[in-house]
Amino acid sequence: MAATTTLEHRPAAPGTDPPTGRAPRLHGLTALRFFAAAAVVLVHVRFQFSDSHTLTVAAGYGYAGVTFFFLLSGFVLTWSWSSQPAGRFFWRRLARIWPLQFALMLVAFTVLADRERLPGPFGHTFEALLLQSWSPDRAVYFGGNGVSWSLSCEMFFYLLFPFGVPLVIRLHGRGLAVLGALTGAAMLAAPALVAGSVSGDTYYWLFYVFPPYRFAEFLLGIVLARAVALGLRLRRPALGGSLSLAGLALLVAALTWLNVVDGGGVDRPFVALAAVPLFAVLLLACVSAELRSPRSWLTWRPLVLLGEWSFALYLVHKPLFLLTQRWGWWGNSGGLDGALQFLAFLALSTAVAAGAHYALEKPAERALRTLRLRPAAVPSAALPAATAVGGIAAVQARMPTPGQEFSGLVAIRR
Repeated sequence: MAATTTLEHRPAAPGTDPPTGRAPRLHGLTALRFFAAAAVVLVHVRFQFSDSHTLTVAAGYGYAGVTFFFLLSGFVLTWSWSSQPAGRFFWRRLARIWPLQFALMLVAFTVLADRERLPGPFGHTFEALLLQSWSPDRAVYFGGNGVSWSLSCEMFFYLLFPFGVPLVIRLHGRGLAVLGALTGAAMLAAPALVAGSVSGDTYYWLFYVFPPYRFAEFLLGIVLARAVALGLRLRRPALGGSLSLAGLALLVAALTWLNVVDGGGVDRPFVALAAVPLFAVLLLACVSAELRSPRSWLTWRPLVLLGEWSFALYLVHKPLFLLTQRWGWWGNSGGLDGALQFLAFLALSTAVAAGAHYALEKPAERALRTLRLRPAAVPSAALPAATAVGGIAAVQARMPTPGQEFSGLVAIRR
């Protein structure tokens, strides 16, 4: 179906940008996070539960779930953007993601020291400070609880967000299209130009782990949120969502065929770039449906809860897998038995994640957020920033208070 039959651009519908300055909560986006987290879980444990080379290769493309998280993070933080000091925003973001990751880092460096990569004192310090993705050393950025490298990227995004979003907020249709196109072009050109001029390890770091490159995905999420606030919708959200999922399935099938049958492969930055528009359509379909009618299967409370636990799931699954693997819980029989074992592991990981969410993640976040920073510790530029929990660390978008200068991300000039 042509884009003109599925897309529309119109002023935001009544109720989506009320005079009170409150942006509507988007529970469906929270639910989607669980499926992205499950894809990442599958990437890390697939060798244990499958004896099929083809299935193992196909499951390996679940790493694109991180692209989805970065895109979603930019979208949600922008959608719920409200005015607050930049320092306060960053502290709230740190309080949201740091405690649980630090606890699991300690588990990785102690209980699982015989099974995890140990990066040494330098790497330990970098992981504790969420700086590990700035090091090109694989032992550092994947050291300890290796999945936390993406949180190092998120912290960089959070530093830039309060200063970048006011610039994007000034853009409208054509400006947003140009920014999105330039961002996509940069994502394509950078790895294409560098290919062959650096080592494979350096190339992998630059275009999969390095925070400035991954910021492009976060920026595209900001652009998409601004476009939605200006009225961009899918007229047929169910069809758009179905087509995006079909596109993702075809993309994985094509990549798997190239790898298994043809013997070739596609570098990770180009896989992510191919997935971005499909993820964007999926997000747009979900948002369009929920803004039209708040009730959908994605807003079903159990799914929303799974989404709320997804940050903990993302962090706990790898240490839990290594621990249970040490205990000999999992075989490698493949087939139906392997699939059932994977589902059992996913259920166990989700249960542990729920416990970590309620016992550590949320209490620690509340405790840290109640601490007041001294005035000297807060940057003087009291720029607007987001209070929502976004991407991997998102729960539900917080709403701006009535009477603020900006509503959601539609500027209301006073």
